[in-house]
Amino acid sequence: MTSSPQEAGFALEEAVAEFVVNFQYKDIDTGSMPAVKAILKDQLALQVGAVDLPWSIEARNFLDAPRPGKASVVTEHTTIAPADAAYINATYGHGFEYDDVASNGHPGCCVVPTALAVGEEVGATIGETIEAMVAGYEVFVRVGRLAAPDLVNNGWHAHAVLANFGAAAVAAKLYKLPKDKVVHALAIALSHASGTTEYTKSGGSIKRVHAGIAVRNGIESVKLAMAGITGPKKFLTGPKGFFRNFIKRDAVEADAKLAFAAGEPLRVSGTWLKPYCCCGAHHPYIDAMAARSGRVAEIEAVTARVQAMTRTLADNPQAQQNGTTNIEELQFSLALEMGLAALGKGNGYATHRAFLDGNLDIGPTSDVVDFARRITVEHAPDLDAAYPFNFVGDLRITYGDGTVEEVFMDGAKGMPNHPFTDAEHREKLNELTFGVLGEAQATALFDLIEAFDPSAPVTALTDLVKPSA
Repeated sequence: MTSSPQEAGFALEEAVAEFVVNFQYKDIDTGSMPAVKAILKDQLALQVGAVDLPWSIEARNFLDAPRPGKASVVTEHTTIAPADAAYINATYGHGFEYDDVASNGHPGCCVVPTALAVGEEVGATIGETIEAMVAGYEVFVRVGRLAAPDLVNNGWHAHAVLANFGAAAVAAKLYKLPKDKVVHALAIALSHASGTTEYTKSGGSIKRVHAGIAVRNGIESVKLAMAGITGPKKFLTGPKGFFRNFIKRDAVEADAKLAFAAGEPLRVSGTWLKPYCCCGAHHPYIDAMAARSGRVAEIEAVTARVQAMTRTLADNPQAQQNGTTNIEELQFSLALEMGLAALGKGNGYATHRAFLDGNLDIGPTSDVVDFARRITVEHAPDLDAAYPFNFVGDLRITYGDGTVEEVFMDGAKGMPNHPFTDAEHREKLNELTFGVLGEAQATALFDLIEAFDPSAPVTALTDLVKPSA
C-alpha cells in the first residue's frame, strides 16, 4: 500500500479546511457562474416537483415534530430548524433520479438545501449563501474525485457518503467556523457517512432519503463541533480513515495535493444536468437507442459493453428478463431504460410518473421487456482503463439483415461535453414547477436567479418557493 499524503508530510485535511475558510464569493469566476445558476434553478425545480412523490410525503410525515427555526420548507409557509428543513428539501431534491451529477454523486441536492436553510437561519445574503454553496460543492466533488471510481465499485452510494462532507463544509462556511473547528466538523461528518447501492438490485425508497439524511448529519456535525466535540484529525488519510475504509486504498498523493491547491479551477463548471429520470450510467446508452428508435423492429440483438461502475449500478438481470413494478428497479435497469428509449416512450419525468402512477406497463409481457431481452450487458475492462471517472456508452447492434453497427458514445445530453441548451433546461424546469407554483411565480423564481443580486437577502429567493397565498 502506498504511503498516504498525510504520512508523506502533506495534511489533506488541513488543506480542505483552509479551502473552506478562505473561499470567497469573488473566487467564483464568470465562466463558472452560469453553472452555479443552473444548479440552483435545477435543484429548486426538482424540490418543488417532487413534493407529491410517495416517499417525499412519507419523509415529510416522518418529521412530524420539527425543531423551531427560520429555515423554509419548499411549497410550505413553514419555517423550522435548518437541519430539519434541509433534510426535507434535500429528500425532495434527490427524489426522482433527476438531479445533477459530479464525481459519481449528486452535489446539488446536498449544497443547495444546506446553503439555503443555514443561510436563512443566519440572515445571509444571496452572495454569502452562494459563496458557501460553491465551497461545499467543491469539497464534495474534489474529495469524491479522489475516491472515484472505487467508491461506487465497492457498492457505496457515493452521494450518501460524500454529502456529509459537502453539507458540513457549507454549514461551517455560513456559521463562520475557524479552521480548527472546520477540521473537526468534517471529521465528525465521517462518523455519519454510510449508504450502499443495494437499492439498485432489490429496491427500497430509503435511497430517496439518503440526501436528506446526509445533509442533516452534515449540519449537525458542524453544530457538534461548535459545541466542542472533536473528531479524528486524520479522518481522510489515517489508517482507519475515509480512504482506507471506504475505497480500500490511499488517495493518490499527487492528486490529493492538487485537489485543494491554490488557483485550482473550480469544478462546479463541469456539472452534469440530467435530462432523464434514471441512473446516470444509462444516459449514453439511452441517447444511442433513442437515435435508432425508427429502426427498432429491425434490431435483433444489442450488446452493451459497460464500465464496472455501470455494471455495479445498472445491471439487473431479474428486472431485464421479468419486468418490474418497482420504480427503483426501473430507474436502475440499463436494459429496461434502453427499451424505453428504443421504443420511443421516452426516459423523462412524464414517462416515469406514468409508470409510478400505474399507467405504464413494464411487466413480463410488455414491449419494453420484450426488447430488453434482446440486450446483453457485458463488462468491458478496457472502458474502465480509458474512462475511470465518467460514463460512456459502447454498443454493438445487430440488425435482422445481418449487418452490425458499432456505436460509441463519449457522453450524453446534459453532460459537460454535450450540455443542455438554455431552452432545453428551461423546458425541464417548467415541467417540474408550473403545476405546483404556477407559471408566474416559477418564472419569477428563475428570473431572480438569473438576475442574481448578491446583496439581496436569501429570503428573496426562498420566498418564491412558498405558496403564493
